[in-house]
Amino acid sequence: MDVVVVAHTHWDREWYHPLGRFRQRLVALVDELLDAPDGEPFLLDGQAIALDDYLSVRPDREHVLREALRTGAIEAGPWYVLADGLIPSGEALVRNLLIGRATLARLGATPPAVLYCPDAFGHPAMLPMLAQGFGCPVIVAWRGYGSARWPTGDSVWWTAPSGERALLHHLPRDGYETGSTLPLDAAGAQARWTRLRAELAPRAALGATLLPSGADHHARQAGLAHAIDQLRAAATPDEIRRDSLGGFATTLLERAEGVALPTISGELRDSYGYTWTLQGTFGVRAHQKRAAARRDAELRWDAEPWIAAARAIELRPSLDAAWRALLACHPHDTLCGCSIDDVARAMDDRLRDVRAQAHGLRTDALERLLGVDTAATRGQRPTWRPVLVVRNGIPRPRGGVVEIELLATIADEPVGPGSGAGAAAA
Repeated sequence: MDVVVVAHTHWDREWYHPLGRFRQRLVALVDELLDAPDGEPFLLDGQAIALDDYLSVRPDREHVLREALRTGAIEAGPWYVLADGLIPSGEALVRNLLIGRATLARLGATPPAVLYCPDAFGHPAMLPMLAQGFGCPVIVAWRGYGSARWPTGDSVWWTAPSGERALLHHLPRDGYETGSTLPLDAAGAQARWTRLRAELAPRAALGATLLPSGADHHARQAGLAHAIDQLRAAATPDEIRRDSLGGFATTLLERAEGVALPTISGELRDSYGYTWTLQGTFGVRAHQKRAAARRDAELRWDAEPWIAAARAIELRPSLDAAWRALLACHPHDTLCGCSIDDVARAMDDRLRDVRAQAHGLRTDALERLLGVDTAATRGQRPTWRPVLVVRNGIPRPRGGVVEIELLATIADEPVGPGSGAGAAAA
């Protein structure tokens, strides 16, 4: 076997601690990777938001981070966040990948050609189409696959309803933690390899398999190079080597040429008997899932079409910021509601902020369409007159009844410079 070790951390942005605490630990992790590189790649869990979070605290180190991304010492993306795969809309998954790629491009980097989904609680049938559309011919997944209904090997072709296919590589039973904390002594390495080979070899459909070295919020293992040497000695004649996630995908694709692998299709939401799938989280904190869906619809069907109709290019950065705020609600532990209450409260705040952003963008776009110049009219109070504007929120003509709420202005109260003196006199 060709066993490829990929050093990584699985970084739940918020979960059993809130974002602020986990960000402190993320900064320490990335600082160590930058200050003491070991000459080998390290995967930041397939998401780019970790780069934004790090730079929000350490903007002074952007040039160092850029260099690490350029050389491949740090690997991130293609996702912006590791979202739940089945609750967000398909368009939200597209935006997730678009913004992930844009985040890396801003830092002069490109993501690996792998749709890395190590911990989502299930996967949509359209995922191979998304993967191919974003130049990712390989998908790496864990949950949602592996029950008795699926082929037993670790690599299959997965076909989307549209016909596109991607090479799915399925992680072992212990998932992304399979190669965590590798032994540093020969005896421990031999015992660990005996257990690993019994799990990996029967499933290695292409003779190459991924051994992720890391776990939830783990830093890089101390002495990892020595631990891999010990494992390599124990594994002979099998080959143990270290590589990037992108490098592993290249190996997998090369080995798949000319090999008749099984083909699957449809959603992946059944891994019972292999690992837990956690579909029960659909019913947890359900009000937040509904609110997230409404905010998604407000951006897609209300704010964005009016921005396009008004050709308001200057509003695009603000629209991007609103999408980023919504995507920050989509990580699997956040949107699925299986985090502490502080995380849920923070999500409520984000969703209210997204709503304010979406409504503000819609208002700005409509004012541009109507030719309203609020700055010019602010000082022309005597010329104001009521005007009713009815907007059609769907992309076709329609009739119907409009319900209008009338608001009356009782008085104009001065604000800003000089307003305090008048209030004091009164």
